[in-house]
Parts: sequence; C-alpha cells; structure tokens
Amino acid sequence: MNGVALITVLLVVAIATILAVGMLRSQFLALQHAAGLFDQDQAWLYTQGAEDFVREVLRQDFDDDKRNSRQVDHPGETWAQPFPPFPVDGGVIHARVSDQQAHFNLNRIWHDNAPDPVAAAIFQRLLKSLGLPDTLVPALTDWIDADNEATGSDGAEDDMYSRLDTPYRVANQPISDISELRLIKGFTPEIIAKLRPYVCALPATALLNINTADPVTLAALTTSMTSRNASELSSQRPSKGYASVDEFLAQPVFNGLDATKKTEIRQQIDVRSHYFQLLADAEIAGRHSMVLAVIARGDSGTLNVIARDFSQKFAAPAASAGSNSGTNNNSDPTMDSAVKAARDLL
Repeated sequence: MNGVALITVLLVVAIATILAVGMLRSQFLALQHAAGLFDQDQAWLYTQGAEDFVREVLRQDFDDDKRNSRQVDHPGETWAQPFPPFPVDGGVIHARVSDQQAHFNLNRIWHDNAPDPVAAAIFQRLLKSLGLPDTLVPALTDWIDADNEATGSDGAEDDMYSRLDTPYRVANQPISDISELRLIKGFTPEIIAKLRPYVCALPATALLNINTADPVTLAALTTSMTSRNASELSSQRPSKGYASVDEFLAQPVFNGLDATKKTEIRQQIDVRSHYFQLLADAEIAGRHSMVLAVIARGDSGTLNVIARDFSQKFAAPAASAGSNSGTNNNSDPTMDSAVKAARDLL
C-alpha cells in the first residue's frame, strides 16, 4: 500500500509540474505576443509621426517659396534631401521624400474627355528609349478613355478583356496606381518593372516638373533631343532650379524648335510640384512598419495624404538611398543641412 501511495503522489506531482510548466509557457508566449503587438503598434505610430514631420517640411517649403515670391520646387530644397536616421525609444525611423512629378504622368494621355497627342508622343518616346514597345500606348489610352471603341489594332476594350479566362471590364477612368497596369493588354510584369521608375499615376493636371525630372524623361520631351542633350540639360540645371518654363525652353537645345512645338511642350511641363511621396520605415525591437504615402499640396499650401500603402517590404535604410533626382547623397554638406533643418523643425 505504501508503494502505491508513493507512486500516486509522484504521479500527482508530475502532472502538477507539467500543468505548471504549460501554464508558465502559455503565459510567456502571451506576454511575448503582447509585447510584439505593442512594438508593432508603436512602430506604426512612429510612421504616422514621420508623415506629420514631412508635412511640416512641405508646409515650411511652401511658406518660404511664397515669402520669396519664387514658387519653384527643385532638388536643392530641404524636402528633397536625405533625412538622417531619427532615433526614437527602442528603435530608429528612416524616411525619404521624392517628387512624384519628376515622372511622366500616365493619365496625361487622355484628359478633359479628349486624347492628348503630345503627351502620347512623349510616352511613346519614353517607351522606345527604354527598349519597350511603343504599341502599348493605344491599350493604355483605351483603358482610360470613356468610349468603348478600340484605338487601332493595338488597342483593347471590353470585347477583348471579356474573352479572357478571368474576364473583366476596362476602367474607363484615370488609373489610380502603377500596379493597375498589370490589367492592361501588353503590360507584363517585366515591362512594368522597367517602366516604374519613370512614370506615375496622378490627376491629369499634374505636369512634369523639369527641375526634378531625370535625363531619360527629359529626353522624351521632343524628338530633337538626344540622351546626351538631356544629360547636359540636367547637369547644367541651376542650383535653385529653373525659375520658369520659359527659362527652360530658352536653353540652346531647344533653339531648333518652332513656336508651335515649344507651345506643345510648355503645356506638358512645370517648375512646381503638388504631389510628393514619402517612404517611412520605423524599426522598433527588430520589427518594421513601413508606409508609402502620397501627399498632395494645394495651390494655397494645404496638405493632404491622399494614399497610403502599408504593404511595402523592408529595404535598405531609406536615408542612404539615392532616389531624389539631382541629389548627391554622399555629400556631407547636404547631410549637415538636412540634419539642421530637421532639428529646426522639431
């Protein structure tokens, strides 16, 4: 009997120990899960703080331009500089801002219920310079325009898309994001990847900012401009940007163009920007929260976040990435000025 009692006690102790260990493990996992959620929420809030900071930078830029009576946006301004990593409790925030109007706006090819042949020609030249088929233009036009008639043999309307294995209809409205190109005839993932650095999807009123555009996009403005001309035009750009479109068109490279051609180009370009993109990455305890936000700045200086994308994957620290046109991210004076500007705003 004593042996049975001892075995019973040992079994009870063993079961109690197993239960206790299980409870402690469950509690430990619950605490870890809660801590992870807390860190993730904290990182998300920090990205919202980065949004507020950038909005303040853009607001101050607008006020400075207004005070100086020079409404011009260029790579030398504070918003275009690489922001230094910003330390916070438990982690760090990386952020960078880029000008969306440094790229060709795809919605320019059809606006105000009519095609824009000049914008379409610019897009065709851009495609050719990238080694892509210029036959993509009709399909894009048909996706945006309001009618249901295909634009030539390369166009595509409902009758083509409705016969696919997974049928759908054309949008018949401006595209809202570059990823939408995947639905359009001819735009393969490889083509979109090659095109993405040079195009954007904004309201049709958004013109190409010649002060932030890269040489590849500038070269597409006219058939008479070579890639060498465009590179020289970009490298010789004034440090504070072109003050006006007319100053830009007065450059020697445009001397051979007649007044009509210059007028056509003038309607496609600007020296100001109204749409900016923020990429913010908050790293807290090894956890990342990234946001890709598009900020719209109105003529009166009002600022609104019109799009947010939280699906971005972690990349290299944004502050060290050279994405802003005309910006030398390895320049110590540039970094010093960005740090000073950030401190002034805090």
